[in-house]
Amino acid sequence: MSSPTRMPWGFVSALSLSVLISYGTIFYAFALFIEPMSQELGWDKSELVAAYSLALGTSAFFAVPVGRLIDLGYGRTVMTAGSVLAAALMVIWSRIESYPVFIAVWAAFGLSMSSVFYEPGFAVLARRLGFLTRRGITFMTLVGGFASTVFIPLTHLLVEHLGWRNALLVLAAFNLFVCAVVHAVFIPPALKPSLPSHADEPRALPQNARRVLLKASFWCFVTSSVLQGLIAAGLPIHLIPLLTERGYSLEMAVIAFSIIGPAQVAGRMTMALGERAFGMKGTGIVTLGLGVLAFGLLPLLPPGSWLVAAFAMLFGASNGMMTIVRALLPPELFGRESYGTVQGMIAMPVRLTTAAAPFLFGALWAWWGSYSSVMILCLGMSICSLGFFLAVLLLQKGRDNPENSLALGG
Repeated sequence: MSSPTRMPWGFVSALSLSVLISYGTIFYAFALFIEPMSQELGWDKSELVAAYSLALGTSAFFAVPVGRLIDLGYGRTVMTAGSVLAAALMVIWSRIESYPVFIAVWAAFGLSMSSVFYEPGFAVLARRLGFLTRRGITFMTLVGGFASTVFIPLTHLLVEHLGWRNALLVLAAFNLFVCAVVHAVFIPPALKPSLPSHADEPRALPQNARRVLLKASFWCFVTSSVLQGLIAAGLPIHLIPLLTERGYSLEMAVIAFSIIGPAQVAGRMTMALGERAFGMKGTGIVTLGLGVLAFGLLPLLPPGSWLVAAFAMLFGASNGMMTIVRALLPPELFGRESYGTVQGMIAMPVRLTTAAAPFLFGALWAWWGSYSSVMILCLGMSICSLGFFLAVLLLQKGRDNPENSLALGG
């Protein structure tokens, strides 16, 4: 793979648009279908959410093989097939009458998620851009950060005017006629290897990935990412009832929740402007430190205080910045080789645990009888996440390989 001398903005913009649509139609739009499906089909809301969590869980098992295929040069095939599959599953979903079929559809959505979300997009960018990857990934996360802003109101309008079944057909069209076309046209085709390889080589885990698995610093990074991911996946679903339990009005709780999305984008923009001053490692410390500050502040806020907006901004900025840290720091720590495979190795445990996060937080609330336990848990996990991240840096001290970093030239 050779690095282009100038940023191919057409390629980066098109791929970023496809990621925005994929997240908007698959990840965020689901919430808008819960109520109308529950009313028409009589299924309990927890049954519907269970299917969604199943997709997050099954996506974990595809993360490593998908990353490996992209490392081998099949990014176009993987992402195009992922979008076509998403479109087909939405068409089936739009005609659904049986709950077991609905479960099967969402189990299959896991494969689509693992093929079209950030991690495969990052891996395709890394393979195409080389040392310009940092700028491309930052741009992709900025664009992708607007997925909920665009598709939550759009899906709401579609459901209101067309009904939930026809709304799904429109979302399927986005995946088929925009995302799949973008992937097929803009992603370069697979390159034939310049040297002959053994017949079993594609099936084997690449050497760099095997080496990374033996590093204590890698598992500390995974643990830090898992803890932060649990908070990022579990808290938003419970945030509004948590705040109302603490004395905030519903209106103020909704306003606080609505701040998180823009704060994610603002955090990423700030990171793009200031990362050179701190470096990616320093930025990671700041990112996780913001999470500790957010959950240290929340219990101290007077009920009904407008300062809850400060919590939402800190929490949102930390989540948004962590997406870039997880994309760009592993190559700096563990090398650029097998980028997609290593990203899949990180994503697999993160997705498995985050799939259970909403239920974990709900069970803790039911057992304790209040959301105080959830706040304590979030503060503890954010402190531990920062601690494991610092352990990564201590273990890697003196072992840096700048030539392997994606951080140059971007």
